[in-house]
Formats: sequence, C-alpha cells, structure tokens
Amino acid sequence: MIEKLVKIIVQRLELRAETKTSITVSKMPQDPVAVFMESGTVRLTQVNKHFLERILGGNRAESLTSWFEKAADYGVVIELELYDNGEPWLDYAMLSQLVYPVFTSTGEQIFHSSGQVICYGDSAIIPSGSTLCKYKKQLITPLANEYLTKNNIAVRERQ
Repeated sequence: MIEKLVKIIVQRLELRAETKTSITVSKMPQDPVAVFMESGTVRLTQVNKHFLERILGGNRAESLTSWFEKAADYGVVIELELYDNGEPWLDYAMLSQLVYPVFTSTGEQIFHSSGQVICYGDSAIIPSGSTLCKYKKQLITPLANEYLTKNNIAVRERQ
C-alpha cells in the first residue's frame, strides 16, 4: 500500500515539474498555493517597467513579497514575460539585478552583462536563440562575438 502511495506521489511530482502556467500580472491570485501545487514553472506575463521596479524595490507591496516567498517555498520557478520586446523602456541595469529569467513577448530570453567588456564566459551562459542587451560603450571580445554568432544570439545595443 505504501509503495503505491509513494509511486502516485512521485508521478504527481514529475507531472508538476513539467507543467508550466502563465498568469497575467494584473490577475495574480492573492493566494497562489493552488497554482504552485499544479505547476513547477509560473510565467508572469504582461510585465512592465513599474512591475519590475516593484520587484527590485525594497518597499514592494506585502502581497507581492509573500507571493514570491511562497513560490520559493514550493520550489516553483518564476519567469517574467514583458508585454513587448522591452524597447525602449527596459533598463538594462534592471536585468542584471533580477533573479528571475526575463523573456520578450515572442519568447526570447533576455540577458545583460554589467561589465565593461563582455567576454566568452559572459556569453557562454546564454542559451541559443536568446538576446544579449548591451550598451554602446560595452565591448565584446572576439571569442565572445564568435560564440554569439555561432549560437544565433541576437545583440541589442543602446546608448
């Protein structure tokens, strides 16, 4: 009997790990436990600059803080999806401060390196098909540039 119960629990956990749920930030449930019980990954969609500032700000609303703490307690991966591609409003410095992966509305993951020089080590962690955001003053080493080109990683440049 116990073996059957353990088998059912393991199957349920495996299914949960594979399940991904999308929730619009304007419709985030106050008590997300039901969502966290069913999904291993929750993607918050329609994210704007104000929402990113709330996440990064030390004075974020109590409900938002508890929401993210519950996600961590349940081992849920949180992803953020912008309402557009993030141009021109997305502050690249914000990207380096966020602990959650950020995606455009078309599904491209966005990365940013805060160093003056983007080296191979910075580019090697970026998955193929993603986007690297950089400032004009940031330099890319030849080896990093080769990796970015080879792995179809787009580079966005801003002043």
